Amino acid sequence: MAFQEMSDDFWRQAEPLLEPFKRKHSGGRTPLDFRVILNGIRYLLKTGCQWDCLPVCYGAKSTVHEHFQKWVHAGVLSELFRVMANAYQEQIGLQWTWQSMDGALVQAPVHGQSVCLAEEGLGRNPTDRGRSGSKLHLQVDQQGVPLGVEVVGANVHDSRLVSSTLATTIFPRPAPTPDDPQHLCLDKGYDYARVEIEVKDHGYLPHIRRIGEEKLADGAKTPTARRWVVERTIAWLKGFRAIRTRYVCQMPNYLALIHLACAQILFRKLQET
Repeated sequence: MAFQEMSDDFWRQAEPLLEPFKRKHSGGRTPLDFRVILNGIRYLLKTGCQWDCLPVCYGAKSTVHEHFQKWVHAGVLSELFRVMANAYQEQIGLQWTWQSMDGALVQAPVHGQSVCLAEEGLGRNPTDRGRSGSKLHLQVDQQGVPLGVEVVGANVHDSRLVSSTLATTIFPRPAPTPDDPQHLCLDKGYDYARVEIEVKDHGYLPHIRRIGEEKLADGAKTPTARRWVVERTIAWLKGFRAIRTRYVCQMPNYLALIHLACAQILFRKLQET
């Protein structure tokens, strides 16, 4: 699998967040360059390899993993997601008028867990014979830019995750107005009266595909509402193998990898402009 090393532009965004972790005293072994360590984490994210299988060019596995743990606990990778969202807002602008939300199941054959622990975002996957699994629940803007993401057990229904996912939005949401309303597009899994009320309480105009609703005939006019952008973003996230199959036991570590992937998606969209 081809892996592209971090660009100078990406590193310029990440370096200030890592500055506080630099060694303050002299002596001892020469510390590993943080850019090399972050590249090693990105390599694991993209390929889904085990820590023990990291190429030696990224340094010792224990060193890379130790720094990863420190950065996760300090919220560095989540902050990198926020930094990229700010850059995107300044250069292109988030489009809040039409937003979408959806969930995706991932296998989670994590070791060391005798039961599916809800606090670790694990649950019995109803589509995988009750095996351990997780669910990514994602909110995106009109162009599919990730705004917020939540990790829960695979047995949690999408319709229960609207408010909690909106609470994870990485960038302050502008208040909707009568002249500039905000729409939220959802699929059949959210076709409940309580969800419609919940969406309206958050200031959105709900667009929920109804159970039993017929598909449009070929050539028929397509409505304005769009749900496919969130499905495309989920596909982008699953392009990172460490996300597509969850081998990470601790939920904060897994969520941090998702945030790093979202930061890379935002950076890639910035480079396309």
